[in-house]
Amino acid sequence: MPEAVKNSFSEKFGDSINVEWLQTDDFFEAIFYHEEIEHIAHFDSTGKLLNLKKNLSIHAVPQHIKDKALEHGELMNVIEISEAEIVGYELIVRDEALIRFSMLMNEKGGLIHKCKL
Repeated sequence: MPEAVKNSFSEKFGDSINVEWLQTDDFFEAIFYHEEIEHIAHFDSTGKLLNLKKNLSIHAVPQHIKDKALEHGELMNVIEISEAEIVGYELIVRDEALIRFSMLMNEKGGLIHKCKL
């Protein structure tokens, strides 16, 4: 792994625990816990952070995202996705018939994509 990737990770997430690394071509993925939250960070070979995913507890989800999700069913899981200055949310909701759906929402709660799991 390039030193630039290691340094970039340390600068951003230095006190992380249980760090696991995966490499695909020139991209590096770190799966780790930071401040008791599971994260997945993607870096290029120069150490640039390409995107970051955080597995949020239901209590940590912004209220407007919760409200929009509840229009589709019970909120089961939320991942916050940060890429450049754009934030989005990947959610799993379950409707009254217990059918689960994967949803992608933008920062304001706008629905980008929904599909049945």
